[in-house]
Amino acid sequence: MTHPDAELLLRLAAGEVEVFDRIVDRFERPLVRYFHALCGDPQLAEDCAQEVFVRLFKARERYSPDAAPNTFVFRIAKNLWIDVYRSKRARPEAASIDAGDDEDDGDRAANLPGPAQNPIEALGREEDQQRLRAALLELPEGQRAVLALAVGQSMKYERIAEILDIPVGTVKSRVHAAVANLRKSMGVDVGSGNSGSAPGSAAGSPSKKGPPNA
Repeated sequence: MTHPDAELLLRLAAGEVEVFDRIVDRFERPLVRYFHALCGDPQLAEDCAQEVFVRLFKARERYSPDAAPNTFVFRIAKNLWIDVYRSKRARPEAASIDAGDDEDDGDRAANLPGPAQNPIEALGREEDQQRLRAALLELPEGQRAVLALAVGQSMKYERIAEILDIPVGTVKSRVHAAVANLRKSMGVDVGSGNSGSAPGSAAGSPSKKGPPNA
């Protein structure tokens, strides 16, 4: 049975541009969450997510049913972030992407992998949440990249390795190092584990719908 996301991408590849709005609905929040985890700037995260949809639309005919939908979309996102990072337009700031958003998802983008309790809930106070966001942005780029997928997108290590084009062992070691660095920075036990994925969800703001100009 074809995954619903794969079906949408296949229909778009076949020329059914009317499904593009549904693809935006499905991936916008995860993409905004992903970019915010990388840069800490809500507006830049929104802009990057919209650019991913432009690139996705242009590359629509390249989608293959052999590729997992998340892999296809987040490879585009990863390559875009490389361009943004190299251009030095990212300005890390410890701002909350959920500001002004009535939906409370526990700020899962700041969670850490493993079975331990939610570190945000453990820290509790808003000032501690801000400290954790700031600590996340102090991580090396490689560590932040794996957490953005392992935590913010609940992806397993194997999928992350496929998207980032790195060995699974490297993913695991970077997650381990990131958790250790956050513990040291925060001075608290924020949990760890090696389950291969972590709880997470996506949040963002609605965007203007419709296929972009190809």
